[in-house]
Amino acid sequence: MAAKYTWSKLTKHAFLAGVSEPHVLGKGGGGFTDAAEPVPHPKAKVTVEQGPDVDPAAVVRKLEAHTDLKILYGPGEIEPGRSDGSVLSYTMPAAGVYVQLKFGQAVEADFRRTCRGGVPPSRGHAVGLRAYGGSTLDCTEAPEAATWHDKDRTLVAAARKGVRAACPSGSRALGKS
Repeated sequence: MAAKYTWSKLTKHAFLAGVSEPHVLGKGGGGFTDAAEPVPHPKAKVTVEQGPDVDPAAVVRKLEAHTDLKILYGPGEIEPGRSDGSVLSYTMPAAGVYVQLKFGQAVEADFRRTCRGGVPPSRGHAVGLRAYGGSTLDCTEAPEAATWHDKDRTLVAAARKGVRAACPSGSRALGKS
């Protein structure tokens, strides 16, 4: 029996999913490998507030289709910030103190599911996650000054959280915290 979903209160926001220790590079820059470790962040979940239980994976897939966003993770699936076993290498052209940040994006909405055949409707809330990329930041530069975030305020806020966690005290990236 096919279920029909209607959605409301859709929101999307970036969050910090991983952060590395600072990498100190001398004159001429240099290279390093990715060492970002996962940090606590929102979790994918589906809650039913009224009506019969629903299949959480099915709800997240319907949310994915509704938003046209790809690769949403539902409850219990691999989440942003977790290593997939691959190792990335970076080369920076100048001396500095660099940190690597990984980001995720939470996509959430209220839902109402209706079915034919006398099944009562269900209402609830769904949160899906997706990998949202990463960046290497220089601790001498404020996250707002970088261009990689396309002025996404939630991404800048997540980057600020990362530099507060990783950049040495007194770094320009910390601003006037």
